[in-house]
Amino acid sequence: MNRLWLRSSALVFCLAHVFVVTTSSFAAEKTAGEAWLPRETLVFFSIGNVPEFKQKYDKSSMGELLREPQLKPFLSDMEKKFDEASAEMEKEVGVSLMELVGLPQGDLTFALVEKPAQKLAIVLALEFGESKATMDKLLKKMDEALEKEQAEHTTEEINKVNIQIYTLKNPEPDNPFKTITYFTTNTHFVMSTELEALKDVVERWDGNSTDNLAINDQFKYIQSQCKVESGDPLVKWYVNPIGLIQSGISMAQTQFPQAGMAAGFLPLFGVDGWKGWGGSMDLDEGEFEAVSNSFVYADNPRGVLGLFLFPADQLAPPKWVPAEIGTYMAANWSILGAYTSIESMVDSFQGRGATARFLDSVADQGPMIHPKKDLIDHMDGRIHLLQSELKETGEGAPPTPQVMVAFGLKDAEKMKKTLAQAAKSGNANLETREFNGETIYEFGSPDNDQLMAMVVTAGQLVVTNDTPLLQGMMRGESSRTSLVDSDDYKKIAKFFPSKTSMLSFQRSDTQMKTYYDLLKNSDSNWEGIDVSKLPPFEVLSKYLQPSGGYTVPDKKGAKSVNFSLKRN
Repeated sequence: MNRLWLRSSALVFCLAHVFVVTTSSFAAEKTAGEAWLPRETLVFFSIGNVPEFKQKYDKSSMGELLREPQLKPFLSDMEKKFDEASAEMEKEVGVSLMELVGLPQGDLTFALVEKPAQKLAIVLALEFGESKATMDKLLKKMDEALEKEQAEHTTEEINKVNIQIYTLKNPEPDNPFKTITYFTTNTHFVMSTELEALKDVVERWDGNSTDNLAINDQFKYIQSQCKVESGDPLVKWYVNPIGLIQSGISMAQTQFPQAGMAAGFLPLFGVDGWKGWGGSMDLDEGEFEAVSNSFVYADNPRGVLGLFLFPADQLAPPKWVPAEIGTYMAANWSILGAYTSIESMVDSFQGRGATARFLDSVADQGPMIHPKKDLIDHMDGRIHLLQSELKETGEGAPPTPQVMVAFGLKDAEKMKKTLAQAAKSGNANLETREFNGETIYEFGSPDNDQLMAMVVTAGQLVVTNDTPLLQGMMRGESSRTSLVDSDDYKKIAKFFPSKTSMLSFQRSDTQMKTYYDLLKNSDSNWEGIDVSKLPPFEVLSKYLQPSGGYTVPDKKGAKSVNFSLKRN
């Protein structure tokens, strides 16, 4: 397949920027994407108003960053590369990158549906507004490419809509797209890789269908939980996980009939309970610069889903978490619930008591540690995760995040005995040392600075590769400010509910500092971009705001919220 066809078709399927010359007389009422997609849509993503999204982004901290005067010399090099790429694109497809970026003048929707049966179809819809000239240029290039491929062109009228159909005569074996079908209204271009899928859209286009995604129970509930105060969010998305799995199994059966057996295992593993996953995102929303909501719809979690039960409780950073940490996360995990789910699944296949017998056999070997009685039963389910700056570990090796994970304990003394028993196994890479009255167990290779440490301290089982952070925790340093007492954390924490399943706090400047240093220290003429023109990091860091997030359980699943505050 020639280069022109590949590039043109990529624009069609990835950007939905290909359009027909003639416009049908089909009524072009403005309706949301969920109103003209089938109830059983598998994947849905929609930006309600692309220009508004751009305007809000331009007002954000990142938009301000791009206007920073000291960043202008570096961005000038970037603009030159952009102009070169734009000229190449205009030569190939007839429009510049700027024209392409400015093409969406309203809503943009992407969907994945199973239509016809055992075939996945892409559906793309774009509101083009007054960008018809750009449409015509793209169409002309695509038509030329299709003519060279000798694609068969036909039309079909559905509800007074002229659908254009291109069928590839000799598509490459690995090309999943055999057809291109599309229609236009006065404001929209809509295309699909399957004619049957596009017919479904035409029949629902007026938004009055009683069988569309908007009335899907899972979709409705998810979006009701992910609303924003100002009204409809700019971005909405939805995935039907069990539908995707079942469609995949159904399509696999056409070549491998035995694949159908997998469907019978879905209820046994509890996967059929994961009925939906979706959310929303918006910018410039109240006190938030950006806020995203997501909801996992699983009203009867069992089997595999039972591994992810997180009851709500009062969560906050312990005093030993320093204020300067880059990322902090806390969770309240039902670890015994997770164990019960695993036991139930294993025993359903191996017979009642199979899990217990296996763990008993493990306890009779090696260091003589019982996974449940000596480990799981001592943990209370509280988990704290900390991450500081990335650390370079050697020439040519990618930087490694400095991470600490602390597991809350019911009985710290019993866990100390378990670690001491494990140390007797005679592992040559395991060493012990005493620090501040506790025994630290170190393992790994100190030669390449990849040493890990494990210790029971402050009522936690701690695993880390960040020795300074661990030692600070064990010393109980009172001279430094704790994260929970810092102003940045307090600004974020005031939006946390009193009880959560999980919560998080991130310092964007700490996270980005290492990447900035790597870029700054790279080749000074990086593919035509002079990275030495980057201003000092302090110039950029003032635009990088802390952010937070939390998860709370719900009778039908769990809701997660992530947000960043507006810059003062």
